[in-house]
Amino acid sequence: MSSNDFIYKRKSSVSFSPQKISSQMIKDIIDASMWAPSSRNAQPWRIIGVENGTENFNKIISALSTGNQIWAKNAGLILVFASNIIDDDFNPKIFLDIGFSGQNAMLRATELNLETHPIGGWDEELVKHAISIPDKSKVAFLLVVGHKANSSEMPKERTRDKMEDHFSLEKWGENF
Repeated sequence: MSSNDFIYKRKSSVSFSPQKISSQMIKDIIDASMWAPSSRNAQPWRIIGVENGTENFNKIISALSTGNQIWAKNAGLILVFASNIIDDDFNPKIFLDIGFSGQNAMLRATELNLETHPIGGWDEELVKHAISIPDKSKVAFLLVVGHKANSSEMPKERTRDKMEDHFSLEKWGENF
């Protein structure tokens, strides 16, 4: 792993500082998101940034599951990744594309020395109401972004399962 390998540096942090994230950093993160792969180039993501210190930020924090509220309230920014309006011809690839967009955001934020944490614990209606997401759209996930908090806490070692626990070559159960 090289020192610039942001895939391996990215982690789900819970140690955030409420320090403001610059407009340029936000623009860089969103620009990276926009270049994600997209089925038929539909680009179905809609990203709403909500900054700490605003009424909408407090509403979003209140809409999170209790466990997420404890640490997310300290972040500088929450990005809400939602779908465009979903009609009767729902395409499940929409959420795949939105996930790619979010991954690009996480990697760019990591490159900018910011911490991130994608979360899935929220009240859908409260989030949608807080930031005026239309009824026919869906929230895919929220991405908490911020500067790392000054902490004397030792970081936990990050581990992953062995490759053969999740990858087979040619057919299920055949190890690489």
